[in-house]
Parts: sequence; structure tokens; C-alpha cells
Amino acid sequence: MVYVCIECGTEFEYTELLRNKMKCNACSVKRNNIWVKQRTEEHQKTVIAR
Repeated sequence: MVYVCIECGTEFEYTELLRNKMKCNACSVKRNNIWVKQRTEEHQKTVIAR
């Protein structure tokens, strides 16, 4: 699964994040709440609103 840093937009695999202890190597931010899962084209999230 690919994760994207919300600070700089760099993409990392989950195994890389674990190896780097949840630190983004591009912007040097070390927090676990800056990561967002990147969904593939076929698994897009559908939002239904009223």
C-alpha cells in the first residue's frame, strides 16, 4: 500500500515508513499523523451525500 505525506506529497511504501520510523525523508517531519493512504484507480472511495 502506498502512503502519501500530507506535508510535501512524497509517496512511500508502508515497509519504508516502518524502516524510517514514520519519518518523511523528503521534508524531515517525524509524525505518524501526516500519512494518508493513496487509493488505486480501481478502488476509489465513493462518497454519497444527500
